[in-house]
Amino acid sequence: MAGPEAYDRGWSLSRRVAVRAALAALVVLAAMLAALVLELEDVRGDLDDQSLQTQARQVLRYMTIGAGGDPVFDPPAAIAALYADPAGNEAFALLDEAGTFLLGSAGVRAPLSELLPAEDSRTSADADPHGLGDLGRPFRGEAAGRPVTGTGFRVQVDGRPLILQVGQGNDHPDVLADSLIEEFLENAAWWVIGSFAVLIGVTLWTIRSALAPLRRLSASAARIGPATSGVRLGGGAEGGDLPREVAPLVAAIDGALDRLDGALETQRVFVADAAHELRTPIAALRARIEATLPRDQAARITPDFDRLSRLADQLLRLAEVDTLAVAPGDRADLAAVARDVLAELAPLAVQRGRSLALDGAERPVPVQGRAEPLARLLRNLVENALACIPEDGTVTVRLVPAPTGDAEGPELLVDDNGPGIPPDRRARIFERFWRADRRRGDGAGLGLAIVQRIADAHGAGITVEDAPEGGARFRLRFPPPGRG
Repeated sequence: MAGPEAYDRGWSLSRRVAVRAALAALVVLAAMLAALVLELEDVRGDLDDQSLQTQARQVLRYMTIGAGGDPVFDPPAAIAALYADPAGNEAFALLDEAGTFLLGSAGVRAPLSELLPAEDSRTSADADPHGLGDLGRPFRGEAAGRPVTGTGFRVQVDGRPLILQVGQGNDHPDVLADSLIEEFLENAAWWVIGSFAVLIGVTLWTIRSALAPLRRLSASAARIGPATSGVRLGGGAEGGDLPREVAPLVAAIDGALDRLDGALETQRVFVADAAHELRTPIAALRARIEATLPRDQAARITPDFDRLSRLADQLLRLAEVDTLAVAPGDRADLAAVARDVLAELAPLAVQRGRSLALDGAERPVPVQGRAEPLARLLRNLVENALACIPEDGTVTVRLVPAPTGDAEGPELLVDDNGPGIPPDRRARIFERFWRADRRRGDGAGLGLAIVQRIADAHGAGITVEDAPEGGARFRLRFPPPGRG
C-alpha cells in the first residue's frame, strides 16, 4: 500500500486553490488597471478636446477679415489679456489653407505645429458658422519659445477658408487636470495593487485555515493502527469542525474502518481459538504415542510435537500482540526485564552448551511500555540467537541508557557470535512465516514477527547489524520515556 509520501509528488489541494485564487486576482487586477487607465485616458482626451475647442470658438468669435483682406483679431480687453502675454498659457496661430502663417497671439510668429488638419475635417456652415469640426489635429508644439499642447482646425472666417491652431501651456488649468489624472493613475495603481495584495493574503489565510481540519484529520488517520483500531475520524475533536462537503467522506471511511475492524477481530479470534484448541489435542496425541510406541520410535516423533506446540503457542502470542496497546502512563524497566529473561533462559543456555551475558543492567533503564510484552520480545531474540550460535557461543544483552538531556531514548542490544545475517536477508527476517533455511524444522518463522509487532507498539525502531564479535546484532531504539 502506498504511504503518505506517495501523495507528496503532486500539488496539495490548498496550493492548487491558492494558486488559482492568486492568478484570478492578478487577472482581475490587471483588467481593472487596464480599464481604469483606458477610461481616464479617454476622459483626459475629452477634456483636452473640449478645452481646445472652447478656446478655438473663443478666438473665432472675435476674428474677422479686414478691408484689405487680412484677418483681424479684435477681442474685448478681458479676452485680449489672455493672448497679449508671450509667456501666457494660451496661444493661437491663424494660417491659410497652405499652412502659411497669417496671424498669431503675442510672441507667435510661426505655426504652432507643422501638423495640419485633414482637408475634409471642416464642418459645413449649416452645422457651425465657422466650420469648426468636433475634433481637430492634436499636436505638441511651441509658441514663443515655450511648449504647448494644442490642436488645429480647418475653419471659415467671413467665408474665407483658413486653419486655426490653438495651444495651451503647461500651467493651463486643463493641463493641470491632465497632470492630476496622471498622478491619480500612479497613486491609484499602487492603492489597487496593495488592496489586491491584502485580498490575496486574506484568501490564502482563509484557505489554509479552512483546510486545517483536514490536516488534523489526516494526522489522526495516520495514527490509526492495530493498537488503535477503535479510533474513528468523525468521533474526535478533529471531526467537529469539518466542512460539510467532507463529512460524507469521513463517514464512509469510518464505516470502512468498522467493517475492517470486524474482519480483523474475527481473524484474531479465530487464530487465538485455533491455537488454544490445538494445545490439548497435541498434548493428548503426544502422550498416547509415547505410551503406545516403542521408545526409539516415539523419540523420533517427539520433535514434531514440539514444533506443533511451539507453532500453536506462537500463533496465540501473535494474536495477542496484534491488539497490543501501550498507554501513555505505562512504564517498564528494561534492566529488570533483561535480568528476569536471562535468569529464565539460563538453564536452556546451559543445557545447549551456550552462554548468556548481561551488560548495563546495574541501574534502572526506564522506558514507556509494558514489562510483559517487552519480556516476550527479548525472550524471542535471545532464543533465536541461542539457536543460531555454535556450541560454546555467547549471547550478550546490552542496555544503553538514554543520553543526558533526554534528547534520545535508551537502546537494547542483543549480540551473538554466530554466522550473522546477510544484508540481503535483513529486510525479510521480520516477515511472518519467513525462514532463511526451511530445511530446519525448529521454527515457524513467527518469532521475529512478534518482536517487530511489540517494538512497533512501543514506538521502538529495530534494526539488524553486524555484531563486533562477527555475528548479528539486533538494536532496538526506544523513544525518550516522556515522549513515547
